Amino acid sequence: MRKLLAASVLFISLSSFGGGNMNDVRYTAYFNTKNCNCILSVNGLDYLSTLKGSRSISTGSDITDALENSTENKIGLIFFPSEPEIKSDEYYCEIKLVRSIPNDQDEVITYFKTIFDGRGNRPYSDPNGYSIEDVNDTTSNAIIRGVSNRIKFKGDEKPENWLTAYRKFTVSGIPEWKWTKASPQINDLVLRGRLIESYKDLINDLKINDLATIKRKYAIALEEYAKTDLTDDTDLFFNSIGIVSAVQKGKVNSKPTWDNFRVLTYQNDRIFCLGIGGASRMSPIQFFNADGKRIFSWNPFFAVIDNKMVLVR
Repeated sequence: MRKLLAASVLFISLSSFGGGNMNDVRYTAYFNTKNCNCILSVNGLDYLSTLKGSRSISTGSDITDALENSTENKIGLIFFPSEPEIKSDEYYCEIKLVRSIPNDQDEVITYFKTIFDGRGNRPYSDPNGYSIEDVNDTTSNAIIRGVSNRIKFKGDEKPENWLTAYRKFTVSGIPEWKWTKASPQINDLVLRGRLIESYKDLINDLKINDLATIKRKYAIALEEYAKTDLTDDTDLFFNSIGIVSAVQKGKVNSKPTWDNFRVLTYQNDRIFCLGIGGASRMSPIQFFNADGKRIFSWNPFFAVIDNKMVLVR
């Protein structure tokens, strides 16, 4: 959903831990790939991927804002070799999850790797050509291996089967994010209608460049983004998400084709958005320049807290 620690190419504990202060614990996912399409997934959210740009990257992201204290979290890889017909010695994707506390030594929570042997066809039709290497782990939880077929490339008749590898883990010492207190919702027409109205309100604000109102409505997310970075500077994050630049360079589409968008739910039905599915989660909030070219898409996330639809990410 945001901050990269290194670019190369997309949630308070009751006690302290290991000498750190309350709320000081952070979890970072380091993501490395070679010659493959791969997605880093955290609790069902796509955090980093190679679906656009280079198929070989080394990057990372602070994923603390997607995690919940004292409950089951899940991190994993969705893996597909890019062009196995072009011979290479390596096709892999790996994830290393690290727990950090100020003035203390970092701890590797789990570290595993998905590998393709480079032989055979592109689809995950021969599981023998794929392997999972468990490099390091402190969770004592087995890697859950499976198949994903939710991603379809242009020109393909149907989605291919991709290898998935997930591990469950628990966390402590992070802030109690507002979304963890949200009420789970049924994915029905009522929720869809409430979401559409919330998007329309944001679009109306953006039509008149009312960034002060947008910032007020986005306050929960901005405050928690800042908290993740151990700062109080919410302006830093608001200026970094792209809205300020978008209203200067283009206009928001005031009439999205709502039928194109479906409700996407996450975090046990407590967080949701409207999107065009797949891995892109294309948002209804899109900006276009004078030439009609899309220059920015804002993909906020909502939750229902005290029966109110609010922005939480």
